[in-house]
Amino acid sequence: MKKINLYILLFGISFIFILCSCEKEDDLKISEKKTQRFDLPQGNHDFDEQIVEWYNDYETAVLYKFSNADINYHFTSSSNDVNYDVKVEADEEGIRAAVKFLKEDFFDLYSDKVKKELFLSKILMAGMLYQNGNYVPLWDTISYGNLSFRKGVLVRGVDHITLPHVDKEFGERISKPEYRKRLKIAINRTFIQFLMQPYDDVITKIDYNNILNTFSTYSLISEDAKSGTTNPYSSGNLWYTEEDIYKLGFLEYGTYWYFWEPYYWTAPDLNNDFYSFLGFIFSQTKSELQANPLYTNYPQIQKKCDYLVEAFAKYGIDLYCVGGKE
Repeated sequence: MKKINLYILLFGISFIFILCSCEKEDDLKISEKKTQRFDLPQGNHDFDEQIVEWYNDYETAVLYKFSNADINYHFTSSSNDVNYDVKVEADEEGIRAAVKFLKEDFFDLYSDKVKKELFLSKILMAGMLYQNGNYVPLWDTISYGNLSFRKGVLVRGVDHITLPHVDKEFGERISKPEYRKRLKIAINRTFIQFLMQPYDDVITKIDYNNILNTFSTYSLISEDAKSGTTNPYSSGNLWYTEEDIYKLGFLEYGTYWYFWEPYYWTAPDLNNDFYSFLGFIFSQTKSELQANPLYTNYPQIQKKCDYLVEAFAKYGIDLYCVGGKE
């Protein structure tokens, strides 16, 4: 009888041990990735030479063959971030056009120092990409609102930017100036987002909190703000004339309340404000920006633009590079 009780006790201890091990595995920290996790080149095409050169020079792997695990890589296996599913690999002709686009509108815009120290470890190219639970494939960008300054970002993860919809028609689409400009702004905006919103401080590359906090100090509070409003990004910071949006140092508003008179606008949140200015700078050359009435006529807008250019220049990033060289 004692033997039976002893067996039961040992079995119970073993079961608890296994159960605890499984629970710990869910939160297991993924160890540092190997220096070389991919075999490059992935094919025998003319564009593979450029891909290998990028990896040798900057340790950025541009991949068109990868698994869902690569696009959904997280530091912990229990991450609840949105997962993506690649249904179709990128098309050969699309890849050729995408590599040319990446070279001219992304890699060539930054110094070797930036590419070596700040660039992502992976840039993925997918043919048909889905968000889990969504039956409609992603087009080329994820849109966050329809205001003129928010034209979308690319899919990104802990260590990658993913360019979706690299199909046979990609080359034809990218040959259209307006489409190319929009995608150029999107990929460079996503790169800055990667720097400003890291998924984990372990991979932080710049002092993003200081940049955001200093940037926010140039935003003003309206005379019409609700009593006690001290944060310029509070919903209590409101105004009744459209002109005030620029006087207060904003390029876009958060909400427009038109259900009853007098109608009013409220301030955007800090992140939306930051990315609206980033898009504003990216969408024009330096001389165009400095001749823009929004820049010349509104001191707070000018201060915020100048500050961002100065802040990123300390890391070797020229924000004017996206708008085009003069």
